[in-house]
Amino acid sequence: MPIPLCKVPSNTIATIVQVDAGPGLKSRLLNMGFVSGAKVKVLKNSNGQIIVALEGGLGRVVALSRGIAKKIIVEVQV
Repeated sequence: MPIPLCKVPSNTIATIVQVDAGPGLKSRLLNMGFVSGAKVKVLKNSNGQIIVALEGGLGRVVALSRGIAKKIIVEVQV
């Protein structure tokens, strides 16, 4: 069941379903690797920022605000 990235608990892997944002932010997130089908691991989800690691070739760690994380729709791996 798809949920926003901001609701995924720490130490959980999820697959991006879509980015539901305006054209500017969507383009920026796509360029960072937040594309449909990409896997992300939530390293830390506390009251502030959400820190995620993008799986795959880039292997980068990104900190996102809760507002931006709400716009990234994912499915949690079980």
